[in-house]
Amino acid sequence: MHALDQNTSTPSVPTLQFLLRWFAWPFGLALAAVAAWLLNDDPARAMPLQMATMVTAVLLVVLAERIVPFRREWQRGGRSERRTNLTSMMVLMALADPLVKRGLLPLIASATVPFVGAGGGFGWFPTHWPIVAQLLVAAVIAEFGQYWMHRAAHNARWMWGVHGFHHNPTRIYWLNGFRVNPLNMIWHQLAGLGVLVAIGTPPVVVQMLILIGTVVVVFQHANADLRFGRWNLVFGTADLHRWHHATGRGAPQVNFGTVLMLWDQVFGTYRIGQGAPRCVGVDAGAPCASGYLSGMNEAMRNALRVTKA
Repeated sequence: MHALDQNTSTPSVPTLQFLLRWFAWPFGLALAAVAAWLLNDDPARAMPLQMATMVTAVLLVVLAERIVPFRREWQRGGRSERRTNLTSMMVLMALADPLVKRGLLPLIASATVPFVGAGGGFGWFPTHWPIVAQLLVAAVIAEFGQYWMHRAAHNARWMWGVHGFHHNPTRIYWLNGFRVNPLNMIWHQLAGLGVLVAIGTPPVVVQMLILIGTVVVVFQHANADLRFGRWNLVFGTADLHRWHHATGRGAPQVNFGTVLMLWDQVFGTYRIGQGAPRCVGVDAGAPCASGYLSGMNEAMRNALRVTKA
């Protein structure tokens, strides 16, 4: 009876480690694909599908960070840092995200009505193509705008003062993906999604891209030893994004893509290396501010005082 109990027990830790390392990321992609398919079938379910997909991805990444951490020292963080990150996440979800989706994007669509008539958008998007092809075209177009906006945020000092709030922490884990100044989120979304709306991309395609992008960003900041393999050539994975957060003398400015790495490869900013950079954060060092507003203020002060490497 004792032997039978052992044989029917839960999977061992090594087995769970293997499953998470090799299958957490493919499962996340499959989850996003299924949710996108359901969204295309019924666009009215956009919000619940996006929330359910994000929560599932977060839970999976949190489990992976606990079972197969990439760096154990990144598991340890101060209470004030976690509070700041959680506050940022709530502000984005409660204020910035609705402002973009329900305010600015519809405003862009309505602004084109005097030129092209009801429906919004200039009608330049290939709406007659198969939905998968439309999604790929939309991703390439959105990523182009967001790629250059992201590069600008690393070079214009006032923009770095806004964007630097995301880079301030000296560790990377899932919640960092939501540590974003609301202004940073707004300009990033308008550079991609705003362009899509302006050219007449169907709303369901835009919503599908948002859904897939959310999953990628959650995995992108994972402190988990996952096996991305050749996916590194296509998506903005954690393997690549850690190099984007590198700091210190000679640290390169690389891997600006959000979902796709296409434009990094085209413009020579793509980099993949073994392991991860020795240090992540900003040249000014670890943040001293202990709150959300003070953290954003500190990032701006640092940007105006020093030049990003």
